[in-house]
Amino acid sequence: MNRRPLDIGLLVLGAALLVAGFLATFEHKDVTEAAVAHGEARYNPFFALQLALNRSGLPARSLTTLDPTRLALQPGDTLLLGAGAARVDIEQATRIAAWVRSGGHLLVSTGSVSVARTPLFDALGLLDPRPAPFGCARMHAGNAARTDYSVTCATKFRLKSVAVARVDAAIGTPRDGYLFARTRLGAGTVSLLASFDDVTRLSLKNVWEQQFAWRLLAPNRGKGTIYLVYALDGPSFLTVLVVKAWPALLALTLLLAAWMAMRSARLGPLMPAPSPHRRALLEHVQAAGEFLYRRDAGRTLHRLASDTVLARLRRRDPGCAMLNGDALYARVAERSALDIAQVAQAFQSPANAQAFRASIITLARLRSRP
Repeated sequence: MNRRPLDIGLLVLGAALLVAGFLATFEHKDVTEAAVAHGEARYNPFFALQLALNRSGLPARSLTTLDPTRLALQPGDTLLLGAGAARVDIEQATRIAAWVRSGGHLLVSTGSVSVARTPLFDALGLLDPRPAPFGCARMHAGNAARTDYSVTCATKFRLKSVAVARVDAAIGTPRDGYLFARTRLGAGTVSLLASFDDVTRLSLKNVWEQQFAWRLLAPNRGKGTIYLVYALDGPSFLTVLVVKAWPALLALTLLLAAWMAMRSARLGPLMPAPSPHRRALLEHVQAAGEFLYRRDAGRTLHRLASDTVLARLRRRDPGCAMLNGDALYARVAERSALDIAQVAQAFQSPANAQAFRASIITLARLRSRP
């Protein structure tokens, strides 16, 4: 009986069951994954707020400076000073305070109590220097009866009694301190916050943070430009090095000077120059050799060199003492791995200066052999 049709039918049935099971259990879902921030969103914590404001038709700009040429504050503008208020100098603080009194809206964070007394806060004259406790508050979307909320926590701040009398919106009390307080200053408004965490980056994904940010900008919203200063340009790198890093620079300078002093000892010629008396001896020997060579065309020098080499060979190889002529030359060539003709020519009296030089070189090589 042929079982092949039955096997094929079972295989097709199994495949059909698998497809049916997959289609019955498959569920299509859209999954959203947060990508890593890049570009300006990576270093500007108010970038999301700027985009939201621009899409709402409100002019918003992000800056890193308080330079009047780039930050031309006008009455009706809003300035969110997200950088440390302690970095604002006296001249800038005076200008900002005068702008607020003329109708501007300033949002600034008090931060820790240690930076409460700064030129900016002194110019505004709103903060009470007394320390306040750490506290938390709930932020609801809509009304407080809803169960969905977020909690914001920070070190609170206190206001002077004159500023408390002009507060029109606040989170906190004069006795326990504030996490947020908006008060009038001349024709303008100052919004003081313990922290800007609720209006930065991903915090604006929540409805209550969005509503809070919208209410923060209420005083001058739609009247002028909203400036978001997320950082302040500090002093130049060279200034920081000179003012704060001079001990490190001094140590590096001393190390560099020590290294140069250590290495300078190796500069100059590789070998020291001969002493004067040694130089005179070498000149005397050279002069004596030139005199002897001119006397008999170097034959005396050659004979002395040959006798010295032969005496040394016979001391090291007693067998050479019994040999002469070609037999001696063959024995010497075998010991020194030189050509026998070259060895024989070295022991012959030189006919000219070139032959003398070649013979002396060969004899010197024979003398240096062990």
